[in-house]
Amino acid sequence: MKALLIFLVGLVLVFGALALLISMSGEPKRVFVVIDSSFPMRQVWNQVPGTLDDIESQGYSEFALATEKDSVHSWQERPQFRDANAFAPCDFSRIDAYREATEADELVLITTGGSCPTDALADWRVITLQP
Repeated sequence: MKALLIFLVGLVLVFGALALLISMSGEPKRVFVVIDSSFPMRQVWNQVPGTLDDIESQGYSEFALATEKDSVHSWQERPQFRDANAFAPCDFSRIDAYREATEADELVLITTGGSCPTDALADWRVITLQP
């Protein structure tokens, strides 16, 4: 009986390790992140780097980063946020036009309350930063 128990525990460990190796060797999930860079974002701009770190820590992924006004970078291992100026009103009508939006497995928008309506972005995960 003890030998059977040891065999079963070993079997579970071997198959668990094999499943982990297979899942880690798969294609990375592609996450396209758009940062709202409008006037209302100025009050929460300092929260953007931490929010990107939180998104990055959620799993093995590849990232593309943009604002609603311009691309920051295409696919790479880490989201590299360069400080941009929050200016002008927001306009989310063109963010689906980025090539990365069609290639991504997940679409993420970082914005703040009262910036722009996000109702039309049904396929996007919207992260709303609070002042």
